[in-house]
Amino acid sequence: MPRVSVLPLLARARERKYIVPSFNVFNLDTALAVTSVAERERSPLIIAVAESHFEYTDFEVLAGVLRDLADRATVPVVLHLDHAETLDIVARAFRAGFTSFQFDGYGLPFEERVRQTRSVVDLVHSLGYGVEAELGHITKVGQDADQRDNMLADPSRAASFVSDTGVDVVAAAVGTVHGLAPGTATVDFDRLGAIVSSIPVYVSLHGGSGMTDADVRVAIAGGVVKMSYFTGLSEAAAARVRGLFGAQELPRLTSIFAEARAGFEAKATERIRVFGSAGQAD
Repeated sequence: MPRVSVLPLLARARERKYIVPSFNVFNLDTALAVTSVAERERSPLIIAVAESHFEYTDFEVLAGVLRDLADRATVPVVLHLDHAETLDIVARAFRAGFTSFQFDGYGLPFEERVRQTRSVVDLVHSLGYGVEAELGHITKVGQDADQRDNMLADPSRAASFVSDTGVDVVAAAVGTVHGLAPGTATVDFDRLGAIVSSIPVYVSLHGGSGMTDADVRVAIAGGVVKMSYFTGLSEAAAARVRGLFGAQELPRLTSIFAEARAGFEAKATERIRVFGSAGQAD
């Protein structure tokens, strides 16, 4: 089916109480893995490409592959630009066929971040699509994770942030961290609840790999409708490849890629079921 805007998918997720999975990909194998799983599980899907992953691929070539996969899919698929740092990158992704966009604005003073986010929103809304932006900053292992508590979202700023920027989705910094091992995040659910209750737009979480299944269920009950997930997929793929090297002295390259994809698929299947999105494409 044709690529779709993310907003109708999030509206349905809010109504039916589940999370739409946003899986990061960076090549054909990872894209095929999450798409095939979404079709088997009958789940809506957000295929996300982070600007930080552009160094591992030719973005325009990958975008062409993703457009074809999305258009041929039998479930709704959104192509999402993750953590964009400039308006130019957003425009580039739109030209490449993407239908959802997150502006990061990391490191900018708050007022400048609001201003630049507004400029992204004005462009993207004129094209008929939605924008996601961070409230606070979701830190990353190996980069600024030790500053997590200093960068949490301020619920008292949530309403004005949404009003001043016009964003459609708020990525709330409430304790998750990009790159954490599964089950090691500490989520401030009181903070999350205060944010959800104070704004009319959708709320997403990043750094989903660090959350326990129980935390995911609490987040769903609390109104979260989108979750970004990558580290767990990567670790599952790497573990399968590690096992292959343990069994064979020098595996064929085709076997390595096949094992990596199998690991990616297994973890994506598990997450779709935990997120409650299985069967929601029908």
